[in-house]
Amino acid sequence: MRKYRFIYIFLVLFFALSSCAPAPPTLLPIETVFAATHSAIMTRTAKAKPPETATPLTRNTLAPTLTPFPSATTVLLNIVATSTPTVEPSVTPTNITSGSGTVLYACELVSISPKKGYVAKPNEKIKWIWHVRNIGTQKWYPKTMVAKYRSGEPFYVQKEYPMQKITHVGDVAVFDIRAQAPNEPGSYRMTFSLKKGIHYFCYYTLKIIVKK
Repeated sequence: MRKYRFIYIFLVLFFALSSCAPAPPTLLPIETVFAATHSAIMTRTAKAKPPETATPLTRNTLAPTLTPFPSATTVLLNIVATSTPTVEPSVTPTNITSGSGTVLYACELVSISPKKGYVAKPNEKIKWIWHVRNIGTQKWYPKTMVAKYRSGEPFYVQKEYPMQKITHVGDVAVFDIRAQAPNEPGSYRMTFSLKKGIHYFCYYTLKIIVKK
């Protein structure tokens, strides 16, 4: 009897304790757990990302247009040769002055032969004679006062010719210049002048016409 009583008490206690214990947790399906985990991860990732900046649309840029170089322009120049008249030195008296303005050397043409326009034969020898008056304030000396070639066709015999003697103020000096006509027919001219040191004055021109 005691034996059954003990078993009865044990069963009562067992059921009493079982009713007090919490119900066992209900297990969720694996798909639900995975979905919840993935959603949580995506939410954290989205919060950690920096805010996205809108990227402006790129406009199509036109390629630069090449600027053509100007084409070469041919310019034709119509050059007409014109004859420039030769200015002949004046036969009016010229002079050399000192620093104070005093006239030192000056001349005046008395006569000259032959004159301009002399007609000569080819290779003809010519004597070109000057008679020149000293109208300055200084004497003329043969070694320092000469007639010298300056310009034009050089049909002279030599470039420089001294006067024949000392010429005082007011006197006339003679210069004997020798020339030779060119061989070819045509018009020729050359100019001589008096020379004192580095100074030139009194320019005269001989013009000849060579004819066969």
